[in-house]
Amino acid sequence: MLRFSKIGLVTLVLAIGLAGAVLLHYWRQRDATAAQPALAISAPAQPHSQASAAQYETDSVDDSFPIVEISATDDQLLDLARNEVNRSPRAAIQWARSQADPILRRRLLSAVIHAWAENDPNVVVDWALAQNDDERRSDLEAALAGAVKQPQLALAIVRGLLKNYDPSDNIGAGPALVVALNNTGQFQTALEFINDGPAECRGEWMRATFQRWGASHPQEAIQALNAIADDQLHRDAFQALVDGWSTGDLPALADYAKSLPGGNDRAYAFNKTVENWSLQDPAAMGEWLLNFPRGTDFDQAVATLISRTDSVNRSPEVAMQWAENISDPDLKYQTAEHVLNEWNQTDPAAAQNYAANASWLNGLLKK
Repeated sequence: MLRFSKIGLVTLVLAIGLAGAVLLHYWRQRDATAAQPALAISAPAQPHSQASAAQYETDSVDDSFPIVEISATDDQLLDLARNEVNRSPRAAIQWARSQADPILRRRLLSAVIHAWAENDPNVVVDWALAQNDDERRSDLEAALAGAVKQPQLALAIVRGLLKNYDPSDNIGAGPALVVALNNTGQFQTALEFINDGPAECRGEWMRATFQRWGASHPQEAIQALNAIADDQLHRDAFQALVDGWSTGDLPALADYAKSLPGGNDRAYAFNKTVENWSLQDPAAMGEWLLNFPRGTDFDQAVATLISRTDSVNRSPEVAMQWAENISDPDLKYQTAEHVLNEWNQTDPAAAQNYAANASWLNGLLKK
């Protein structure tokens, strides 16, 4: 028979009690771990899977998040979003969705998605594709706006979507990528995507890209035209480039148009220049025309300049001096008649006196 001393018996009891405590602690920890939700922000098991949007939710937003003013600009929202995404993308998403104002909520959510996608574009595109139908397109646009910080990866993602997930591009990944690249000035990358994109979309995407390109870096855009072999796409790109350029440096566009050989491209560039310049800065355009060779282009430019200005921009006498230099008789008559009719409304005596004494009008107004 085993016999225990009093000390040994006490020791045995303590050991059994300690073991029981350890086992109880272990079981409690296991139950707590099982009850705790998994981390919300993680890559889906399968690329571009339709995972439940609920896995990206949290129950509440703590007081550590900044208060967002409705008046905040998009750039300010993006700066705030980057800070919060660095802390926790999951919590940042919920922070954005907790905003009471619906417009601010959408803007802030787009900023958070944008900021998150700058660092982890694959995961965020998958997340966007898993959202509800009424949010999926907006979320994907925001995701691609951030993804283009890594442009080649963004191209690979969208090409994969168009090939394997959504060949008809119902979700709008293609145009969203083109817009995102254009917004960040990555026009060459956009052109790379467009050249092997869906044939039915190339014209629209080409025009959108070259209009932005022409407005910001027209000389680069001109060089890029050489890579477009298709005649129709080349024409679309050229006209869009000119349209964009005509909103900015008009003297440079005017010189470029003047340097082109005769043909449709030259006519388009010249007419667009004259139309915009005569409205934006007619005095500067008039100075430029002083050294322009006489001919059809000069005649059209003068006629356009006069028809788009009035006595606020130039006096009737100056307008008639320009009209006198038009070579084409019919256009000279139409332009002179336009100025005299306008002049007659403000100072009929002066208009009649000029018409009676300007020898170059003899016979012209008798038509």
